[in-house]
Amino acid sequence: MGRGVAASGSRNAIRRIDMIVTEIVSAHPMKPPQAEALPSIRILLVLPTYFPESYGGAEQQTRRFARMLVERGVSATILAPRLSHSTPKRSAIDGVPIHRLRLRAAPNLGGRHMLSFLSWCVQVVIWMLRHRDEFDVVHIIHARLHAVPAALAGALLRKPVLAKLGRGGRCFDLDVVREKKIIGRWASALIKRHVTAFIANSRQIAGDLKRHGIGADRIHMIPNGIDLPRKPRREPNADGSRRFICLGRLDPEKCLEHMIDAFAALPADAKAQLTILGDGQCRAALEEQAARLSGRVTFAGAVEDVFPFLCDADFYLSTSVSEGMSNALLEAMSCGVVPIVTDVSGASDIVEHECSGFVARSHLEYCGLLLRALGLSEAKRDEMARRAVQTIAAQFSMESVATRQMRLYATLMQKALPCAR
Repeated sequence: MGRGVAASGSRNAIRRIDMIVTEIVSAHPMKPPQAEALPSIRILLVLPTYFPESYGGAEQQTRRFARMLVERGVSATILAPRLSHSTPKRSAIDGVPIHRLRLRAAPNLGGRHMLSFLSWCVQVVIWMLRHRDEFDVVHIIHARLHAVPAALAGALLRKPVLAKLGRGGRCFDLDVVREKKIIGRWASALIKRHVTAFIANSRQIAGDLKRHGIGADRIHMIPNGIDLPRKPRREPNADGSRRFICLGRLDPEKCLEHMIDAFAALPADAKAQLTILGDGQCRAALEEQAARLSGRVTFAGAVEDVFPFLCDADFYLSTSVSEGMSNALLEAMSCGVVPIVTDVSGASDIVEHECSGFVARSHLEYCGLLLRALGLSEAKRDEMARRAVQTIAAQFSMESVATRQMRLYATLMQKALPCAR
């Protein structure tokens, strides 16, 4: 009984927000944008977390992307939660203004943090109404629970709403939302109904969107991008040993215990060293697991600049079971580090198996690929490294990604003009 009352109360609260927004928009209609104003695009980026409170891949990708937009003359503003009193309400990073809304917990969690989600809904709607003349397109990073008020307010303001999906497969964004207690199905349906277009950065994510009934005309394939490094020439180890590297959050979905098991299965005389960069909830358990490998595995912790480590590595390892498009994989390949990765969302979009890297479809196959990597000649490894660098430079530079994204903004704004009139 109590659960039913809670569910009804939460749904009624958000429906009330919907009604209030509709009344305000009707009473204060927008001025129709002029066609000649299109080149001056103003983007509102909405995230569930941001620097300095989180340093994940989505935050790093957004920071690079927003910086590139500003360099191209696009006005970008970031709207994100403020979970700590020490985090400023307003600031700027790389010339991009950030507005933060105070919450006790991240707005994409739901469950026992439902009050934070409802507070986020109210604050986002009010902020977007007050600043309606300061942005032309709403660009939501990840279609999780936090996307609900931004999608709703953007649609009611008759502005294009984009949602960039975060993960494909078993942790696909809309599946995660739908499984939320109380309002999951309603929230998932609202996102699907009010988002103008979805950005998929992998073929698996595009397939997941189609599975949810999203039409192909609303799905746009745009990959993640990175700033291409200026890599010094890599020097092989004098003793012929191989240097493996892994970087990212040490969280359960990364399955690093499988990576350490595969490393432990290598021959005792194998000349191999694994360096793991990053931190997370699994670090202590992983360090304990790796302790028996007699120094073969080193945990370097979180580092601000991964490129000096990548430029000294031979192979990049990932055993993740859930990704969108891995920024770490893009960074590694851009430095000529040959990847050995599991076949998750985005992997086969980037890595051509046995040409620019290796893609494993099982744990047993992964162990075999580590052995193959150890047996590669220096010439073969260097050939695969060159192809990896060429792939990233040709398809995944942040400059090319920003260009494609800006074209999408302009197209959606053009289509929205008749509706605004």
